[in-house]
Amino acid sequence: MPNIELLLTDFEDVDNIMTWVNDPEVTAYFATMGNITRTRDQEIAYLSTMLASKNDRLLSIFIDDEYAGQCSINQIHWPAFTGRFFMVLTKEFQGRGLAPKVIFQLLKVALEDMGLNKIWLIVREDNEKGRHLYKKCGFETEGVLREEYKIDDEFINMVRMAILAKEYRRWYKR
Repeated sequence: MPNIELLLTDFEDVDNIMTWVNDPEVTAYFATMGNITRTRDQEIAYLSTMLASKNDRLLSIFIDDEYAGQCSINQIHWPAFTGRFFMVLTKEFQGRGLAPKVIFQLLKVALEDMGLNKIWLIVREDNEKGRHLYKKCGFETEGVLREEYKIDDEFINMVRMAILAKEYRRWYKR
């Protein structure tokens, strides 16, 4: 069984992040990346903002001590104890059945360690594989955000999914 660690992201992770952030095969279903290319300096500026935020928790994924991607809980709304889920695995770690294990680790951080009550995400409606994965991990569909993003002159729908702390406890503590 692989050893999965989620470690707080810092500036030393920039070179690892740059291995996937401009790879269209990895970011194909990202709603906001499109055909944007990020420079190392732009990524450092982005990280500076995110690492200083009290409403974002960025984590680097390591599997058997090898960098495997990024995950985070963003847009934390402390009065409601909610946060937005994000995860990406590098190409080398995709398709190996590791995503559900990483999702469990991130949910543990968010719902147990941070004490949040609800973790939500949005996924492209046409990303059936992603929607199936999240459903398999306990997320429930809350609704469709119609024409939420415009990518390459096409408006796309996003599906909002979420898991509550009580659902997580039932789902993962059986």
